[in-house]
Amino acid sequence: MPPRSSEFDDDAPELSPEYTEAEYLLSGTASCYAGPATGPASVVSSGHRYVTRVLTRFPKHPARFSGRVVIEPFNTTYGVDRDALWLHVGAMLQAQGDAWIGISVRAWSAGELRRRDPARYADIEIPSNDLVWDLLRAIGALVKQGGEHCPLLHLVVRRVYLGGYSQSAVDTATFAATFGALTRTTDDCPVYDGYFPASHAASLTPIAVGEGLPRFEYAPMPPAGVPVIEVQPQSDVEGFSFEEFVNPGAASVRREDADSAEDRFRSYEVAGAPHAAKIVGCDGNGSTFPVSAFLRAALHLLFRWVENDITPPKAPRIVLRIDDVVAEARVDRFGNAIGGVLSPFLDAPLASYAAHSTPGPLCMLAGRETTLPYEVLASRYGDVQTYLAEFTISLDSTIQAGFLLEDDRAALLEVQTAKAHAAFSPVLLPDGAATT
Repeated sequence: MPPRSSEFDDDAPELSPEYTEAEYLLSGTASCYAGPATGPASVVSSGHRYVTRVLTRFPKHPARFSGRVVIEPFNTTYGVDRDALWLHVGAMLQAQGDAWIGISVRAWSAGELRRRDPARYADIEIPSNDLVWDLLRAIGALVKQGGEHCPLLHLVVRRVYLGGYSQSAVDTATFAATFGALTRTTDDCPVYDGYFPASHAASLTPIAVGEGLPRFEYAPMPPAGVPVIEVQPQSDVEGFSFEEFVNPGAASVRREDADSAEDRFRSYEVAGAPHAAKIVGCDGNGSTFPVSAFLRAALHLLFRWVENDITPPKAPRIVLRIDDVVAEARVDRFGNAIGGVLSPFLDAPLASYAAHSTPGPLCMLAGRETTLPYEVLASRYGDVQTYLAEFTISLDSTIQAGFLLEDDRAALLEVQTAKAHAAFSPVLLPDGAATT
């Protein structure tokens, strides 16, 4: 795999000065499969040659490397490859000295890459979307087993995880369900030590993906043989419908958490959290709910579960007013969903968080946020100092429970303090009078 240029995506997050980024080509042959999304899968055809792109981010100095690698199939919802999970958790991975690897897995990714840079990506060829499963098996095994062809070069890898957000989480969940137990090293150990599918609602990718965007299948996550932690924002718990289109929510395929040797599973439902903070053209103010902070904490819990055998906490599910294929959360007097993981943003609310927006199906993924009226805040808390004291107590309780990280405390508190002072401040009317 010859190294390629280290620059790819204009929107890629800034790397730490202690990190490097490198791009490679990965070639081989893969099979196509058939069967239900939860397995078992059967081989339909084999010997399909591919050349795909692998993007790596890792510490420059081996002494900084934690031995931990997170692999992410690129999200291709908007055509071009996007590192959707990295955008949420990349800061934490860099702080810990972890490595991250993105891999192109869709046929249209190859075409889009060649369109963007015909010379640079001339050799890339993914002849079928159905090769995705063997691409994920190949990169995982290559990284876990190491050797001269490993894209992490001289780094010693100890643990490998597969994760994704939104579409890439759908692939992650399906791979864990159907191919996880089949993907082993030469000494018969699991290639992937844990799975982190975040914000995939009830969706699983069909084993035979076909062309274009797949028609998803829907099922609970079966045992994967290694720890799995999934995070479902409220919007993904509920799902949505638009005209004749129905996107079932995760509430329709809920299952119990588990702690057996073959079935270690946690599902964390985050009340108030949207799938996307804001989408251009959608109504209302975009949500500032810190979904990323809850994702980082959940991924940290997965690392501890795998590496230190520390069982993660359980959390209640969101309470439902409507429990159906498309669900609806029960809300409190502030308009916020009841239940879910512990959260200072709902325990000490400053705003009402709606998990969906309008118009159109895409806006159903966007959150909306409305600051509570001053009269409501004054009645609930009295003044801004009392509010901040209550928020801080709840924040610290959430950190102690493991659903937020101490490393995020200062930033979360700083943002909420600024929002609180604005919410409790009087507004000047045109005649100079003050109102609140």
